[in-house]
Amino acid sequence: MVLTPHHFAIARKMHEIIRETAEKHNISTEHLLGHNRRRGVAWARFEIMWRARHELGAPYQLIGHVLGGRDHSTIMHGIARYENR
Repeated sequence: MVLTPHHFAIARKMHEIIRETAEKHNISTEHLLGHNRRRGVAWARFEIMWRARHELGAPYQLIGHVLGGRDHSTIMHGIARYENR
C-alpha cells in the first residue's frame, strides 16, 4: 500500500492508539501487531480497529496495513465483533 501524506498522518495517530491500548490492556505492541489470537489480545486489537475507524476515519485497508498486513475484510469483521460485544 502506498501511503499518501494524509494516510501517513492517520497511520501515525494509529500508532498512538496502539500504544495507548497496549498500556491499557497490559499487552505488548508486538502481540497486538502480530498474529497472536488469544482472547485478550484479539479484543484489544478489535478495540484498535474500532477506534481507528471511528475516531480517525481510517480506511479498512490502511488499518489492516498498520496492524501487521491484515486484509480489509479481517478489519471489517473485527470492528463488527467489537460493536456487537
